[in-house]
Amino acid sequence: MLDLLPFSPTWVLVGLCAVLLYLYMVWPYSTFNDLGIPGPKPVPLFGNYLSYGQGIAKFDKECYKKFNKVYGIFEGRQPILIVGDLELVKDITVKEANTFTNRRILEGQGEFFDGGLLNIKDADWKRVRSAISPTFSSGKLKQMALVVEKCGDNFVANLENNAKQGVMFDLKDLSGAFTMDVISGTAFGVDVDSLHDPNHPFVANARKLFDFNLFNPILIVLFLFPQLAKIFSAMGLNMSVFSTKALEFFGAAVDNVLDMRGSNEEEAAKRVDFLQLMLKAHNEELDKEMPKDVVKHGVSKKEIKSNAVLFWIAGYETTANTISLTAYNLALHQEAQDKVIEEVDAVIEKRGQLDYEAVNEMPFLEMCVNETLRMFPAAQRFDRICKQDTEVKGLHIPAGTIVNIPAYAIHHDPEIWPEPEKFKPERFSKEEKESRDPYAYLPFGSGPRNCVGMRLALMELKFALAKALQKVRFVTCDKTVIPIGIKNTLGNQIEGGMWLKVEART
Repeated sequence: MLDLLPFSPTWVLVGLCAVLLYLYMVWPYSTFNDLGIPGPKPVPLFGNYLSYGQGIAKFDKECYKKFNKVYGIFEGRQPILIVGDLELVKDITVKEANTFTNRRILEGQGEFFDGGLLNIKDADWKRVRSAISPTFSSGKLKQMALVVEKCGDNFVANLENNAKQGVMFDLKDLSGAFTMDVISGTAFGVDVDSLHDPNHPFVANARKLFDFNLFNPILIVLFLFPQLAKIFSAMGLNMSVFSTKALEFFGAAVDNVLDMRGSNEEEAAKRVDFLQLMLKAHNEELDKEMPKDVVKHGVSKKEIKSNAVLFWIAGYETTANTISLTAYNLALHQEAQDKVIEEVDAVIEKRGQLDYEAVNEMPFLEMCVNETLRMFPAAQRFDRICKQDTEVKGLHIPAGTIVNIPAYAIHHDPEIWPEPEKFKPERFSKEEKESRDPYAYLPFGSGPRNCVGMRLALMELKFALAKALQKVRFVTCDKTVIPIGIKNTLGNQIEGGMWLKVEART
């Protein structure tokens, strides 16, 4: 019988290669078993990536509950340690921040990201972060508020027009235009009226940046086969998950602005925006708010360009979605909207105008924004890389481990947030906040590597909503989706649009 079986060195080689390939793919899958860390069973080649098909938020909630907040998953062969225990979150992001300084890098994203805050490491990250941070000081934000207020006027004018016509509309279109105008002004010093000029190059290219999802083929290669992504990138293949043409447009826009300001330094000195502050650091000028190590070492033009593009990516979609989602929550909860309107009216009557100081005197509005960010955090997870073998609260974390903090799952833990699916702004009253672990609320990350633009984002959110509620109130309509659906993306892109109506206040 054995003589009848086909046999050749070729088939032996094929079989051996298949076995070796299988062993290569599953070899890391013992990582968490060896560490005594539970987790869902991975599938060869894909790990647990296919489970993201249900959405990262849902997947994380299920695993967070099933494996008691700390568990291991795999993206392809890549082990990912998920840590939702609040004491561990505190230690990893704050107490041991020097060990968990850096973030995961997506390979092959090119020059537009190489010098950005998300990608740079250690001393370079600290230097560039120090250069950028003064952009978001109280003094600078107060000056930027003039840009935000002007953009808010356009936003409200369109809402009032919709109220007169009694039409149903997708609020995301208006909030996206508002956010785009704000970023254009505060980052580039460029006036853009995207509501009335939807074909403006800034508008068209900004929208191209967000046309991808978790099952984009390039993103799958980047997550599952990072070494393969390196090879493809070295061969000159485009591995960017973002539109190359859009990135090139914004890169050229940065170059043009820098050249114009370089040729007219007196006029440029009057500017208060992201690029101007970065240009000061590049020229090693001493700004009273700028740390001395930045002045000594400067910031390269490559770093300016990378972080200007990052400013767009981080600030546009996330803030626009949160404005829309907060308005949606208020439309569904008219009693909360009544309280916000009462607060807005009282502050404006007291101060005589809606300005930077005024929006910071509206605690209930801020509570509504915070509750929306709890329900829909802009980043459903955020990560850190362990630089050396470390033990945190008895948990051994090997060097090189990617650690993810599941913000969405933590924000929906019923032990921390009773009835987490319900909109309850009172969770963020002074008394409630003081009684709760501060690491239970992570919409902007945690520790020294949290979101550098957090204060600008909150100012935008409060300005847009306060200005709107001066004139109109948000209500549901026949096309309003209840409950809201979120697309299977890296953020909170709204499924089916944010359809609402507005009514003029009487």
